[in-house]
Amino acid sequence: MGPVPFAHSQEAVMAVNRTELDLGVYAPHLVSPGVGVWRYERKLPLETDGRLRLLALGNGAAFSTRMYQSNFILVKGRTALFVDLGTKGTLKMAEFGLSVHDVRDVLITHSHADHCGSVEELALKARYEAPFIREPAKEPDEAQSLYLARIVAARNSGKFRPNLYVPHGYAQQLWGWTLRGGLAFGEETDIGGNRGEMLAGHFFNVVTPAKLDGFGVDTWVQDIGGIRVQSFRTKHIPDTSPSVDESMYSVGLVVDGRLYISGDTRFDASTTIRFGTGCELLLHDCQSFPGGVHAFYGNLLKGVPGDLRSRMLLYHLDDGMASRAEQAVKDGFKGLLEPAPVAYDFA
Repeated sequence: MGPVPFAHSQEAVMAVNRTELDLGVYAPHLVSPGVGVWRYERKLPLETDGRLRLLALGNGAAFSTRMYQSNFILVKGRTALFVDLGTKGTLKMAEFGLSVHDVRDVLITHSHADHCGSVEELALKARYEAPFIREPAKEPDEAQSLYLARIVAARNSGKFRPNLYVPHGYAQQLWGWTLRGGLAFGEETDIGGNRGEMLAGHFFNVVTPAKLDGFGVDTWVQDIGGIRVQSFRTKHIPDTSPSVDESMYSVGLVVDGRLYISGDTRFDASTTIRFGTGCELLLHDCQSFPGGVHAFYGNLLKGVPGDLRSRMLLYHLDDGMASRAEQAVKDGFKGLLEPAPVAYDFA
């Protein structure tokens, strides 16, 4: 089943509200002499009254020097789904009082570092740090050996493993090509590969979506804590690939049939129209120059129908796009995506 058809009425378009969350003062916080970070007074809330909320940790592309990276948090009720966790993602999370210990559910769209560069940190801290933080502290009369045995047992039980939502084929690629080198050899184990190395299952609960047919490209769907996520392949890399089928794994998303996220992609009007037409809010990858492996602003302006542009926020921006917010609105776009503490709430 695809996105639910959407009636493009003004009332329906306004069903997505821009909310600026009050997190208090944003100010420098001195960690140690000469070392400091900026931080909000209050922690970014990862819970809603049951309605869907979109938060962005950044709106920048991989090489942006000012806008962090385009990683999202989808919040609905008590579910907080992290969509990508890039190299700068945990730095931005710290400004909101968050860390990888707040990540229980994560979906990775593809293997570029600005989308998965902090997944190793997530894995290591969940396995080796979380038991010391979340298990009961050592009792005064508890022998050190027994305390450590209790910590190891908790670690091996899997209770602290985050849920990783990716199709089976990509799970193998993500582990084998990106994560294995940093994670597989931390312990000797008799469970796993021929050399006793660790596997993805030691660090994550890998949850695979169901495959859907009839969309013209590989498409999957799964329910993640009440958030319905439909993922679809995109034409991102290499820059010479003529079709989605000949591209490396990369996906965009449709969330609850209401939110379209293009994912990293070259301009592909047919995919945007196919999956985005029924959505109240669309986010689209955008760069200020032609060529490369992202969507050029000029192509989006000419190739995306006006009714979709009016509901489309541009994101994954190179620094050249940072000053184009007013021009984008004049050109019929909804504007540029604003990162947290701005939230987009679906009524």
